[in-house]
Amino acid sequence: MTPAPALATKAATILVIEDYSDTRELLSGMLRYKGFHVIEAEDGLEGLLKASANYPDLIILDLAMPEMDGVEAARRIHAQPKLARTPIFVISAFVTKEVEADVRAAGCVAIFPKPFDVEALLAKINATLFAV
Repeated sequence: MTPAPALATKAATILVIEDYSDTRELLSGMLRYKGFHVIEAEDGLEGLLKASANYPDLIILDLAMPEMDGVEAARRIHAQPKLARTPIFVISAFVTKEVEADVRAAGCVAIFPKPFDVEALLAKINATLFAV
């Protein structure tokens, strides 16, 4: 009996929107190492454009960025029908109760304070993308 061919699996695509290059490269490298396809953007406006062009499976977004802040980028991303259900995680050095309320109101599903816990972030990504 011939074994069934292995199913081809497509790596989940994650868009990393972060203006600080060191943080963006750290996140992107870690995610690529874990097998994800990663798209990078340097600010909220570029992130909005790349989200619209690529329809990522998940977005990781900084809040304090030039051109368009993270909350506004999240609102505009979720305003698009094909992106309305895309999970967005926020990373920020400025996490307060008010910021968290704004982030949740914009439809983001998780917020991680900088410096973020890499293992917690990866666990939340896996739980979100691969929930059974």
